Amino acid sequence: MKQYLLTLFCLCVSMIALAQQKTITGTVIDANNEPVIGASVLEKGTSNGTITNLDGEYSLSVSAGATLVFSYIGYKTQEVSIGNKTTIKITLVEDSEQLDEVVVVGYGVQKKSSMTASVASVSAKEINKLVTSNVTSALQGRTPGVEVLQNGGEAGADVSILIRGAGTFGSTEPLYIIDGAVSNNGINSLNPNDISSIEILKDASAAAIYGSRASNGVVLVTTKSGKSGKTVVEINGSFSYQTPTKMLDFMNAEQWRTFANQVADNSPAFDRAPQNVNPTNPNLSTDWQDLYYQNAAMWNLSAAISGGGENSTFSTSIGYANQDGIIIQSNYEKYNARVNGTYKKGRFTITENLSIAHTSKQSPPAGRSIMLPTIPVKDELGRYVSTPLLDGYSITQSDITNPLASIYARDNYTKKTDITGSLSIGVDIWKGIKYKLNLAGSYLNTHGYTHTPAFASYWDENGTPNSNFSQPYTSLSESRGESFNYTIDNLLTYNGTFGGHTFDVLLGTSWMREFYRTMSIDSGVSDLGAPAVTTYNGAGTVGSNELNSALLSFFARLNYDYKNRYLLSLSIRSDESSKFAKGNRVGYFPSVSVGWNIHQEEFFKVPWMSKLKIRGSYGELGANFIDPYSFLSLAYGPVPTIFNNKRQYGYVTRLAQTNLTWETAVSSNIAIEMGFLDNALNFTAEYFMRRNNDLLAPLESLPSSGQTIIINDGDLPYYNTASVENKGWEFTLGYRKAWDKWSVDVQGNISFLDNKVRKLGEGVQPIRGNLMSSKFADRPTITKEGLPIGSFYGYKVVGLSDKGDFLFESADGKGKPAGEVSETDKQVLGNPTPDFTYGLNVNVGYKNWDLTAFFQGTQGNDIFAAAKYQIYFNYDNNTLVNAMNSWTPSNTNTSLPIAKTDNFNGGNSLPSSFYIEDGSYFRCKNLQIGYTFDKKLLKKTGFIESARLFAGVQNLFTITNYSLYDPEVSSNTLFDRGIDGLYQDAPKVNARVYNFGFNLTF
Repeated sequence: MKQYLLTLFCLCVSMIALAQQKTITGTVIDANNEPVIGASVLEKGTSNGTITNLDGEYSLSVSAGATLVFSYIGYKTQEVSIGNKTTIKITLVEDSEQLDEVVVVGYGVQKKSSMTASVASVSAKEINKLVTSNVTSALQGRTPGVEVLQNGGEAGADVSILIRGAGTFGSTEPLYIIDGAVSNNGINSLNPNDISSIEILKDASAAAIYGSRASNGVVLVTTKSGKSGKTVVEINGSFSYQTPTKMLDFMNAEQWRTFANQVADNSPAFDRAPQNVNPTNPNLSTDWQDLYYQNAAMWNLSAAISGGGENSTFSTSIGYANQDGIIIQSNYEKYNARVNGTYKKGRFTITENLSIAHTSKQSPPAGRSIMLPTIPVKDELGRYVSTPLLDGYSITQSDITNPLASIYARDNYTKKTDITGSLSIGVDIWKGIKYKLNLAGSYLNTHGYTHTPAFASYWDENGTPNSNFSQPYTSLSESRGESFNYTIDNLLTYNGTFGGHTFDVLLGTSWMREFYRTMSIDSGVSDLGAPAVTTYNGAGTVGSNELNSALLSFFARLNYDYKNRYLLSLSIRSDESSKFAKGNRVGYFPSVSVGWNIHQEEFFKVPWMSKLKIRGSYGELGANFIDPYSFLSLAYGPVPTIFNNKRQYGYVTRLAQTNLTWETAVSSNIAIEMGFLDNALNFTAEYFMRRNNDLLAPLESLPSSGQTIIINDGDLPYYNTASVENKGWEFTLGYRKAWDKWSVDVQGNISFLDNKVRKLGEGVQPIRGNLMSSKFADRPTITKEGLPIGSFYGYKVVGLSDKGDFLFESADGKGKPAGEVSETDKQVLGNPTPDFTYGLNVNVGYKNWDLTAFFQGTQGNDIFAAAKYQIYFNYDNNTLVNAMNSWTPSNTNTSLPIAKTDNFNGGNSLPSSFYIEDGSYFRCKNLQIGYTFDKKLLKKTGFIESARLFAGVQNLFTITNYSLYDPEVSSNTLFDRGIDGLYQDAPKVNARVYNFGFNLTF
C-alpha cells in the first residue's frame, strides 16, 4: 500500500511540474531581418538552453514565468520574460563596441576602444551601396576630413583624395596600401565587391609608422578573405543608366542671328554686314550640346568563391565593369581578378594576396559642345562641315573645326595593367612573440595611344578640302610607362597582458625600391588624300625617361593600456632616402598619443552615458615629393655650345641642389568621444592642426632674387622654401537602433578646414598658377603668405561704364575701366577650399525591405568659372540665352557688359569677380531601396542561400547657386583647383545614374 501511495505521489508531482512547464518557439533575426544562425537561447538561472537553426528558429521547454536570455557574438544580450507568450521573436541589436573592436592600422590591428589616434573606417556595406566603377568616389562624404575630388562625367574620370587639406606643393595624394602592398595606382582599379574595409589614417600618430610616405595621410584597404567552413559563392551584378544632371540654355539659330546682329552693331571695327544664316538651310538650328552629351549605360558584374578548412582558407573573385560616358565616344572598361589565401601549419602561417586589374579608357579630344547653332553637322553629301571662312556663319571669322569630325575620326585611349601582391610568412616564436616576413610589390603598365587619320571637315564649291578646317595629316602620339615597387618588411611583435597591463610592441625594418620608365613618340604624315597611312616617317619627336629610388627604414611602436582605462602609444621611424644628397638622406619621425576611457572608471556613474573618452596626439611626418635625381645637375647634350673657348657638346639646364632636405609635417590632434543610451547614440568632436615646413617646390628663380614665381613644366630646380598650415574641427554624430521589425542607422559628419600659407621663404614672391588660355590676359590664382593655396586673384567688378564696359575697383576705391587699372589694383577674390564639408547617411530597415539615403555637400568654396568667357564673350561659340540681356543704351540695368567683338581688351579677358561664383552645394548622392528574400522561400530552391534586389538613383538632385553645369569642380594641378572650363574644353558635367542590381549567395 505504501509503495502504491508513493508511486501515486511521484506521478502527481510530475504532472504538477509538467503543468508548470511550457514550450516556447520563435525566431532570432538581425536588423536586416536576416536569421541569426547559432544564437544562444538560455533559460535564465539554469543550464537549460538551445541554439537557433539555419533559419534562426528555436524551440525550448521552460518553467512558467521564466526569463529567456538571447545572445550571439557581436550582438547585445537581451532578456525577455515569457509571461503568457508561447512564441517570441527577437531582433538582436549589433554591439558597436564588439563589432568595431578591431581596426586595421599600420603593420597590424588594434582594438577600437584602445585607440588613441585619428582613424576613420568605411565598411564594405557602405561602399557597396553606391554603384560605381570607381571605389574612391564611394568614400565621398563618408567620413569627416576626407575630400573626394571628381573630374566630371567622362567615363573613368580620375578621382583623387585630399585628407585634411593640401599641405604641400607636390603631390597631395595619400599613401595607398592594399593588403600590405603599396599601390602605384591608388584604389580606383579595385573591384568594390572585393573590399572588406577601408581605414583612413588622418593624424601623425596613426600614420607616423609609415614615416616619409604618409605626410598626406594613409588609406589602408583590406580585401575579403575566406572563412573556415562551408564554401560560399557570391554573384553581384548591376545595370545603370546615366543621364547628364543639367543642360544649359543655349540660343537656337533664330536667337543667335538676332544676337549676332546686335554684336555687329556694337563693333565698329567689324566692317561687314553679318549674314549669320545657313544659305542652304535657313531654318537650320543645330543643338551641339545635345550632340556632345548622351545618355549612357554602365554594367558591373562580379563573382567570388570562398571557404576553407581547419588549417587553410581561400577567396577568389573576378569582376567586369563597362561604362559608357555621358560625353560621346568616352568609355571605361575594367577587368579584375583576385586570389587570397591563408595556410597554417604548426607555428607557421602563410598569407598571400594577389590582384590583377586591366582598364581601358577611351576619351574624346578636347572639343566644343557650344558650336554655333547655324552650322550643320554634315552637308548634303554627308560630309562634316565647319565654320566656313567666307560664308558668314561666325562673327570673328576664326577657324573652327567641327568637333564631331575630330571626335569620331580620332582613336584615343589609355590602357593600364595593375598587378599588386603580397606574401607573408609568420612564426609564433614563444608566448606572444611573433615574427613576420612580408614581401609586397606593385607593377603598373600604362599605354597611351592617340591616332588621328587625315580628314577634311569642309570642302569648297569645287570639292577641294579646305585645310583651314581639316586635319591635313595623319598623326600618331603614343606613350608607354612602367612603374614597379617592391617592399621587404621584417616585423617582430609582442603582445601580452600582466595584471591589467597590456603591451603591444612592434619592431621592424623596411626596404623599398621604386622603378619608373616612360617612352613617348609623336609623328605625322602630310597626306590629306591618304587617311589610312600607317607609316609615320614625317617630322616628330621621341622621348624617354627612367628613374629609380630606394628607401631604407627602421621603426618601432609601443601600445600600452591599463585595464582599458589609460592608453598610451609611442612610435618612431627613421627613413633614409636616395632622393637626397648624402648628409641629408635620413629623417626621423616620432609620434606620441594618449587616451583615457573615463567610462571605465569605477567612479563614473552616469546611467545615461555609456561611453566617455578623451584622446590626444602629436607627431611628425616627412615628405620627399621630388624626382629621384633632383639634387644633381642636369645637362643636355645634342647641341654644341662654346664654353671657356672650347666646343662643348652639352650644357647645364639645372644646377645641383645638394642642400635639399625633407619636408616635415608637424601634426597635433585632440578629441572627445561620447556614447549614450547604451551606445545607440554616439558623438565625436576632434580638433586638428598640421604645419608642413620646408616645402619642396620647383621654382623658376632663386629665392633670393625676389622675382615672381610661375609654376610650369620643365626641369626647374627645387628648394625648401615654404610653410603651410591646415587646422580645423571634425564632428560625427550617429544613432543606431533596432526593434521588432524596424531598424534605423543614421550617421552624420561635418568638417571645418582653414588652409593658409604661413610663409613662402625669404625673397620669394607670390606663386601664380597656369595661364588658362590665350583668351585670358593673366593667371587667375595666387599663392602667397596669409592666404589659402591657389586663391583666386584679379579685379573686382563694381559696375558698368556708360559705354557698357566693366568697371573695376582701383586701389583708391574708384571704379575704373580696364585700361586704367594695373597690377596694384588686383585683390583676392575667393578661394576653392570649402569652409566646411559634410555628409549624412540614413539607413532604414523594415522586415525584408531596406532604404538608404546619402547626402553630401560643401559650403563656402568659390569657383572660377572660366567657361563663362567661352559662352558669353567668345562669339565663335554659341551663347547662353541670357546673354541677350547684355548692356545696350536702352538696357543699362544689367550685370552683363556690352556684347562686341573688340572687347578682349575691354576687360572681359581680365580675371575678375565676374567669373567668381559660389561653389556651395547640397546633393542627394544616393537613394536606394532593396528587398531581401525570405530564407524559408529560398530554402525551397535547394541552392540559394540569400538573395537581394535593389534599385536606386545617384545624384538625384543638387541644390546650388552655381550657374554652369555642376559645382563639383576639380583640377589636375594644386594651384588651379576650382577652375571650371579651360580653353576649348566644355565645363564639367556630372551624371545622374539610375541603377538596378542583385546580390546572390549560394
